[in-house]
Amino acid sequence: MRMLKDFLPKKRHVVNRINAARYLKTLAELETPQDQFYYLRGLNAFVFEEMILTALKKHGFKIIRNKRYTGDGGIDGRAYKNDQHYLIQAKRYRKHINPAHVTEFAEICKRRKGKGLFVHTGRTGAMSREITRGVDIEMISGDRLLKLLLDARPKQTFSIQTLANSIFGKMDG
Repeated sequence: MRMLKDFLPKKRHVVNRINAARYLKTLAELETPQDQFYYLRGLNAFVFEEMILTALKKHGFKIIRNKRYTGDGGIDGRAYKNDQHYLIQAKRYRKHINPAHVTEFAEICKRRKGKGLFVHTGRTGAMSREITRGVDIEMISGDRLLKLLLDARPKQTFSIQTLANSIFGKMDG
């Protein structure tokens, strides 16, 4: 028999989601894109994943979060919009992305019959762009990444209850 705790996110996930919402606000306060990317690249990888998922949710996607961060089969989350299924991979890179990561993700997307969103903080090289030709993977980086994140940041200061509702959805009492 499943218990209520089986359906609730783990404490670490809750903290990472709250931090992701807070860090979206901090990101907007930085003056230049260079400062913003430096900031993003220094974040905890799991908080960065949660920032991406939170931003996609604020852009109208229905988000399915993984129950755990490691051992996720190469998928950091799933999103649905307009009857389309997307698999999400979030990576923090300092330089060019690793084409092997793009190849692995493309194979996962093909196997799971979903479009891919490869969201990253690095540079997309020619090899990585070539891998995505002919497959349903969209690279989100650079200006597009900043727009995704900055357009999703909280517009005002939230109470804990409002913040929790924005992250987890309104809970019926």
